[in-house]
Amino acid sequence: MINNTVRIKVNNAISKFFKRDQYLLINDLNERTIAHKLASYLQEEFIDLNVDCEYNKNIDEDNGSKNIYVLKVEAERLRKSVKKEVIIDEILHTVISIYPDIVIHKRGENNSNLLVIEIKKSTNTTDRDYDIKKLQCYTENSSYNKLQYKLGLFIEFESHVPKPKKPELIWFKDGERIIQEEV
Repeated sequence: MINNTVRIKVNNAISKFFKRDQYLLINDLNERTIAHKLASYLQEEFIDLNVDCEYNKNIDEDNGSKNIYVLKVEAERLRKSVKKEVIIDEILHTVISIYPDIVIHKRGENNSNLLVIEIKKSTNTTDRDYDIKKLQCYTENSSYNKLQYKLGLFIEFESHVPKPKKPELIWFKDGERIIQEEV
């Protein structure tokens, strides 16, 4: 189950976003713009943590970048370019460098990786499978996942309509989808 405090804080931030910045959705602005504004409201809620957009640093990786390890077969199915391949527990994985839309964490450590968020607009026609796979990888408890976010969240915002509806939230924990709720 999701920590109720985290869920309440996320819902508060989304409510602020809808109250103050619905213009961004109505006018179908870039997802980065939407992520930035949502992140600013999340920072108001999570004052003891850092809220960053497209954060790509991981102190535990040799090259310093955030990576996920996806089964080679899944990477090909998702059509993601292969940077490097590694064998983990005798199974071939693809190493993919990633830039999450929003993270709530403490910079410079991996012990306080609380929440990773991927967002999409309804007008974005790219497949959601890759975002879902990333959230599963971010939150799984395997020994090769050095990020181990406690929670993941997928948000699809309705856009390019006169009155966007509040989004459904799809939560992830331990590499699994755990709940879907409306804000």
